[in-house]
Amino acid sequence: MESAKPQLHVSGLETLSKCGIQFENIYIRNLREAPGISLLVGKATRRVVEKNLRHKIQHKALLSFEEVKDTARDALVSEWNSGEVRLDEDELKLGLRAVKDQAIDKSVRLSGLHHKELAPVLNPTHVERKWCVELPGYPMDLAGTLDIQEGSASVRDTKTSAKTPSKTIADESLQLTAYALAVKVIDGIEISEVKLDYLIDIKEPKKETFSSKRDADHFKALLARVERAVKVIEKGAFFPARETDWWCSEKYCGFFRTCPYVRRPKQFAAA
Repeated sequence: MESAKPQLHVSGLETLSKCGIQFENIYIRNLREAPGISLLVGKATRRVVEKNLRHKIQHKALLSFEEVKDTARDALVSEWNSGEVRLDEDELKLGLRAVKDQAIDKSVRLSGLHHKELAPVLNPTHVERKWCVELPGYPMDLAGTLDIQEGSASVRDTKTSAKTPSKTIADESLQLTAYALAVKVIDGIEISEVKLDYLIDIKEPKKETFSSKRDADHFKALLARVERAVKVIEKGAFFPARETDWWCSEKYCGFFRTCPYVRRPKQFAAA
């Protein structure tokens, strides 16, 4: 029987850890955040990866490279047309058409990179798997969507980035801890490795995979964070990010322009 309790999604837990005001706007006040270009490209690329790997699960083969490129192009256009798009000052100067074309090219480029270098070696059993872990004694259950699962071998998430992240990025990922916990609870199996697959859009685009492991101590720490998050949510005591945090900027936060806790920047939006 499906739990009737409210759900705290892992994405929300991560948002709360970064900025309580952003969490409040999205999850409490139900405000929509106009996405920036990086987010659009990331979402479009994930849609391509999902379609390609579902095809591999069902048909034991990947889509053709041309199908991947067409899907990436269509996915970016669909994401672009779904609502308002947030542009920074430099992007507005470049022009809406040029920015959109660049976003399409980037989505195609990164989707093609995944298709050629990652998808062939993956053995997915689940793709975009929705899950919910019931937490007895908590007023909320923990939920999320697992990007890619390879049986007991790994759980992994696909990221797009303009630069190579820290080598410890997988060790520090709350998201991967939650994935491993979900598989342990729902499937009753231990995950051998957790992985982040980064598609890095530099002059010569490259992929890098960062691996780590999870154990009972990781799960204990995650549940302690959930417990603290529930208390913050119940009290409505949301604390803003620091202005020095990189995500507290007009490029990465759609609420930055109206946030009372930062200095007023220039901000632009385009339909």
